[in-house]
Amino acid sequence: MGRLRVKLRLGIAATFLSLAVPLTAIMIAALFQQNVTLARRMADQAMERATREVATTVSALFGNLSGAVGMSVSFGRALQEGARQPDALRPMFEMLQRIPEAYSIYFGTHDDGGFYQVVRLPEAISAFGPYRRKPPEDARWVVRILDSSSGERRDTYVYLRDWGDVVRVERAESAYDPRARPWYQNALADDRVVNSGAYVFSGTGRPGLTLSQRLVTDDGTRVGVFGADLSIDALGEFLAGRGIGAGGVTFILDEDLRLVGFPDAAKAVTIVDGKVVLVDGAQVDHPVVSEAVRAHRAGGGLSLLVDSKADGSTWLAGFRPFPDQFGRRWTIGAIAAEDEFVGAIKEARRNIILLGAAFMVVATLGVVWLSYLLSRPIDRLIAETERIRRFELEGKVEVSSPIQEMAMLAAAVGSMKAGLASFGSYVPKSLVEDIIRSGSGTKVGGVRRPLTIMFSDLQGFTSATESMEPEQLLHWLSEYFDAMSKAVHDNRGTIDKFIGDAVMAMWNAPLEDDDHVANACRAMLACRRVCHAGGTGGPALKTRMGLHTGIAVVGNVGSHDRMQYTALGAVVNLASRVESLNKQLGTELLVTGPVAAAVGDRFLLRPFGPVLVVGASIPLEVCELVGEAGEAAPGLDIWNAAMAAYRAGRWDEAVAGFEAYSAGRGEDPAASLLAGNARRFAQSGAPSDWDGVLRFTKK
Repeated sequence: MGRLRVKLRLGIAATFLSLAVPLTAIMIAALFQQNVTLARRMADQAMERATREVATTVSALFGNLSGAVGMSVSFGRALQEGARQPDALRPMFEMLQRIPEAYSIYFGTHDDGGFYQVVRLPEAISAFGPYRRKPPEDARWVVRILDSSSGERRDTYVYLRDWGDVVRVERAESAYDPRARPWYQNALADDRVVNSGAYVFSGTGRPGLTLSQRLVTDDGTRVGVFGADLSIDALGEFLAGRGIGAGGVTFILDEDLRLVGFPDAAKAVTIVDGKVVLVDGAQVDHPVVSEAVRAHRAGGGLSLLVDSKADGSTWLAGFRPFPDQFGRRWTIGAIAAEDEFVGAIKEARRNIILLGAAFMVVATLGVVWLSYLLSRPIDRLIAETERIRRFELEGKVEVSSPIQEMAMLAAAVGSMKAGLASFGSYVPKSLVEDIIRSGSGTKVGGVRRPLTIMFSDLQGFTSATESMEPEQLLHWLSEYFDAMSKAVHDNRGTIDKFIGDAVMAMWNAPLEDDDHVANACRAMLACRRVCHAGGTGGPALKTRMGLHTGIAVVGNVGSHDRMQYTALGAVVNLASRVESLNKQLGTELLVTGPVAAAVGDRFLLRPFGPVLVVGASIPLEVCELVGEAGEAAPGLDIWNAAMAAYRAGRWDEAVAGFEAYSAGRGEDPAASLLAGNARRFAQSGAPSDWDGVLRFTKK
């Protein structure tokens, strides 16, 4: 039985198809699966980041509330009986203005059940006060005082447009006793700030939660409890803009997996037996959130996939334990559609399949054509060899082919045909040897991470040093850089580079530092101390410094034979711009709003409000770093009061405050600038588009 033989043309096409089709299919499937896996991994990471960021922002919100409660307790301790006076409530009013998410700040007294409260009226509220009447249209605030100072227990509601601007007053008898409320009872155990958990507010009938802290005398006598309210509605609005992708939802669950925070606050509560209660997360009217909470409760873990009850679509769900604050173990949850991450990959798979099919059709036709071109000269060579076998050696072999091997074969057959005596045509071969050496080394590249960047500059360096000898300047500048470097390194910073007389330093790279912003602030204060101490062999100059924090790229930059480890990004540029603002404001140490937010109340800051630096398009809060908390800061309270008046448009009060601050301190450019603005606005009125931003047109 003879062996099966096929034509070369058909064999090439069949072999190509038998290999290319399954390999292409396997490659497409493997590529898609790999991309899906990668996308889901990235989705999990995105969910983790989102829940972490929400946890951080909500923690910051609760931190602001806790800070307001702590400050109120401090006011109460300082004022003692004076805290019951109406004017003593103004600091609480100003704190409530600064925390837009808060509903109210208040305190209850232990001896007589007195109650003193400042309330932010919710928008579109239909009933409020002792008579459950509609508040005045232009009322924005309510001061509630429940006491017996007039001889009988009276509940007074004072409706305000602003502090001191009374719209209406309502009085009635009241049986309300703050000492019986959950927020009061929970705070009596110790001096910590505690979270009441969700309960129904007496003023609005809507649920919310309270952070509260007791106030006791040195001998342990109970004075009262101070609290700050956050409504479920406000928490829902806070979460509404923090979903992941289109349709994504972020929510907060309590210990029993009930909804404490949900973008649609109406779905977070329900009425049971005439009472407002929180909805169980597994029962909420949302086709995905309810399934995600149900799966999480059943032990599904912190990261899982769920199907929507509405359309069967697949969603990613992530859960993260809320930071253990104020004695509550809450959970942050987030959902996002899987197609947000892999939808583009699915579309790409369809496109790849279509392109692959089109490629296979075109390639098959091409292979058939190429096989024909290849086999035709072979057929002609076969015919020539048949003639040679028959010793028909006349004529030349006229077979041409673009394929080198085929041309060589044709040439060989031609030589053989010419005489058979000529053989062994020498075809030189090239021996190619590649030596691959492996090893590890430094490569160009970087990573994104949060960094804190500081720039410094010596004031008047050029004019002060132009007459110095180079050797003297070198010695003096080296001594200055040594002192600056030690201050930075002692506070876990890294010197990036020296630029003339300037220094660029960074924190959280290359070594990670969880408290890099605060360490950078300490380093700036240390740099100021060593600069004020002065050196030898040179002029005594002030060093101006600017500090900013944010996300940047840090790594090796340069060519493959020369690199530098540095940071790049808008954060770096803005830090340099902030440093240059010192010249305009007459300061030495400036930090940005993100720095101030990160360090909280651990440092003393003198705020200047939003500033638009040269070269930037978005204003940024800027503050002077005065010192660490607990250090003396003469006049800082006067400045803060003046700034509050300036921001509120109380121009005469602002002018008086800035002038009072400058008195005894000499010329203060920042105070002069703001006082000048306030004086001009007091005379001619602020522009209609005035937004409080300080704009500078030069460095």
